[in-house]
Amino acid sequence: MDKYKEIIIIHALDNSTLFLRKFKSEFKEIYRDFSSDKDSINHMKYILGDLEPKSLIIYLGHGSSSGLYTPDNTYTYDNYFLDTSWANHFFDKHDIFLLTCKSNEFIKKIHKSHYSLGFGNIISSKEELDIDNKNKDIKKELNSSDIDKFNNIYMNSSISAIKLLISGEIRFRDLPIYLRYYLNKEINIILLDKEKKNRKELAKLLFELRNSISIKRNLNPN
Repeated sequence: MDKYKEIIIIHALDNSTLFLRKFKSEFKEIYRDFSSDKDSINHMKYILGDLEPKSLIIYLGHGSSSGLYTPDNTYTYDNYFLDTSWANHFFDKHDIFLLTCKSNEFIKKIHKSHYSLGFGNIISSKEELDIDNKNKDIKKELNSSDIDKFNNIYMNSSISAIKLLISGEIRFRDLPIYLRYYLNKEINIILLDKEKKNRKELAKLLFELRNSISIKRNLNPN
């Protein structure tokens, strides 16, 4: 069992991440969200900086291989909430679960955390799908309903795995096993549904996400 001084779920809340508010109903006591307002951003950094090691930090929102973005209702995502330097500062000696795009690359640059878990490219909107398809010869044929289904699956899989961690039934290092288990169950259900037009494309998207899950342990964070 992993013992944490504190547990916090941080949601970078904007119109594109509203669906992740299910975390609030599932983890009401430890859920916190913040907006693009400067005071809101600074307050969230204050909360992060006040955490005692070792704590568990779960971040929900948008990201890149270089950082975690602040909320942005214009969808431009130019400003980082935490870049590599600040992430190493705020995540020092903590376990971190980053439900953000390309966080599997970002955690390679974080050397101060204890355990870190990240994901690959998460296509969470039709706009992101169009961007992803733009420079590819083989396009992903998915509609908005498919993407909503995809979002709900990885969100619910994450919630289920996090509940096991918080209850002490599994350790942080076991999270990838359980995340892949929950995703595999949903992939099988989708592929068996012969009536679903885009079932293979949706299953492929989930396969890609499942295979992108990465965990890293810094042996001597300092």
